[in-house]
Amino acid sequence: MLNTILSPDHHGEDFSSEVMNEIIDLDRYPIHELDGRLGKALLENCRQSLDSLAASSLHGFLRPDAIKRAQLAMTELLPKSYRFPNVPRKTFPFPDPNVAKSSFAREVRGKKHNNSNNQILNYQIPNNSELRAIFLWPPFVEFIRRVRRVETLFPSQCPHLALTSKIAFEGDTDGWHYDPNDGVVTLLLQQPEAGGEFEYAPNIRSDSDENYSGLKALFDNPEKEARRVDQYAGTLVFFNGRNSMHRVRPVGPTVKPRIVIIFSYDLRSSQLFGESYIRMIHNLKQGTLI
Repeated sequence: MLNTILSPDHHGEDFSSEVMNEIIDLDRYPIHELDGRLGKALLENCRQSLDSLAASSLHGFLRPDAIKRAQLAMTELLPKSYRFPNVPRKTFPFPDPNVAKSSFAREVRGKKHNNSNNQILNYQIPNNSELRAIFLWPPFVEFIRRVRRVETLFPSQCPHLALTSKIAFEGDTDGWHYDPNDGVVTLLLQQPEAGGEFEYAPNIRSDSDENYSGLKALFDNPEKEARRVDQYAGTLVFFNGRNSMHRVRPVGPTVKPRIVIIFSYDLRSSQLFGESYIRMIHNLKQGTLI
């Protein structure tokens, strides 16, 4: 895993706005000029959408040619990707001390939601990747920090999960779950011909109310109860998933898989992901295996 994560030979941090404008549509989204009139309006729109709907989408964030290059780069890495089998995922990251008192709560929490896709890890993505250039570019990091209203923000230092890609083929899904924390940032590179939509229930739970009746209604009838984030190739999405149950719907018949990039940042400058999860990934088989 040499010469991989955020190593000094990668020059993306030094890219000028002129160079990055060939990758990101800075004319439409001036993230490098956040104190200007348009930059301030962009920040406010993202914050308002996150506050009210738990999600904010920026369509066309990536230039069309950059989308094509990124699609090709991820497709070429597929043989090295790790295949998550179609098994139940962890839906609830937080324990509920009251669940023992309610059979209804146990029923809702006990429902299984499967997860299957291919994942490309950070160390497998070349240092000269334009996706890594985006991930490390200081104006992009600062944009995310100000959208999230935090004092500090740093790219994750994890050699495995700092920058990753999930690729979903026909039948693949990312089942219903909450995130341990808010602040997920993703970039959709390719949408399949059918299925693969991102669905969620904004702020369906709170720290004082798990709202199991609302969750049951969501699980039983997502077509009625869930919202969908409109995404197209090149869409950047901010999402707060700690209190918003969400999933990626099963991918339908398609020639093109769903390809999404996940950028991981943290308030700490030396954040790493847990070793047990990393070991689990490395025990998975590599390749598409669909």
